[in-house]
Amino acid sequence: MWVRSRRAAALLTQEELAARAAVSVRTIRNLEAGRAGRPHTRRLVVTALADLPPQTPPAPAPKAVPAQLLPDVAAFTGRVAELRALDDHLAATTAICLLSGPAGVGKTALAVHWGHRVRDAFPDGQFYADLRGSVPGAGPATTDILAAFLRALGVSGDDMPQAPDERAARYRTLLAGRRMLVVLDDIASADQIRPLLPGTPRCPVLATGRGRLADLVVRHGAHRIGLGPLPPGDALRLLRTLLGDRVGADSRGATALAERCGRLPLPLRAAAEAALTHPTLPLSAVDAGLAAADARGTGPQE
Repeated sequence: MWVRSRRAAALLTQEELAARAAVSVRTIRNLEAGRAGRPHTRRLVVTALADLPPQTPPAPAPKAVPAQLLPDVAAFTGRVAELRALDDHLAATTAICLLSGPAGVGKTALAVHWGHRVRDAFPDGQFYADLRGSVPGAGPATTDILAAFLRALGVSGDDMPQAPDERAARYRTLLAGRRMLVVLDDIASADQIRPLLPGTPRCPVLATGRGRLADLVVRHGAHRIGLGPLPPGDALRLLRTLLGDRVGADSRGATALAERCGRLPLPLRAAAEAALTHPTLPLSAVDAGLAAADARGTGPQE
C-alpha cells in the first residue's frame, strides 16, 4: 500500500515508476498488491520513490460564479420608489419579493436593473430563469431549470441527481453557504417555482408575474410590489431619453403619445421606435398615426 500511495502522491503511473526503478511493470503491480517481491527489486523501488521530490498537489478548481442576469435595460427610467422597496426588503429583511403587474409594465426590466445595481452585494453570482408563466404550457420544466442551475455550480455528468427532489435538495445544499440572487421571471404560481426556492435568506429570490400570486405571499411570505403605469413625468422623461429634442419641440404630442401607450414602458419604447422611423414628423403626427393603427388593430403591442 505504501508503494501505491507514494506513487500516487508523486503523480506517476505504474509504467513511469517501473522505468525509474529499472524493474518490470509486473513487479510494481505485485508490490502494490502486497505480493512479496525479491529484496533487491523491492529496494530498487523504495529507493526510486524515496528519491522523488515532494509534489505540489493540484490547485482546487475555482468555485463557479454564475452571472446569468440579462443585460441591463438601456435608458432605464423612473421606478425610484420600487427600487427603494427592493433595497429594503430583498437586501435586508424578506427572502422573496414579487413584482406583479400587467404586461408591458416593465417587471423584467426592473428586476434585471435592480440585479445589476446590487450585484456587488451577491459575490457568489446570480441565477436567472424565464418560467414563461404567461404562456400556458410553454414554460420549461422546473427539473430542467434545476439541472441548469446545478451545472452552473459545477455539478455535471454522473454527479447530476436524476430525481427532481434530489436535484432540489442538492441545489439548496450548494446554496447554503453562498450569497446569491435568484431571479425567476414570469412565473404562474408558487407551485411552479417551489423547488427553485433556496433554503437560506442569504440567497433572496426576486420573482415577476402578471397575477397577484397570493399563494406565494401566503405560503412563502413573499413581499409583493405592485407595478402600475409610470407617472406622467417619468413617461415623458423616458420619451425624452429615447427621442431627444423632439419631445420638447412638441410637448403636447409627446403627452398624447405617452397617454396612448398607457404610460407603460414597453409600449412607450415601441412608440419611440415608430417615431424614430419618421424623424421629421412631429410627435402629434406620430400619435395620430398610432391612433389610426390602433383603430385597425395594428398598433404597438404590449
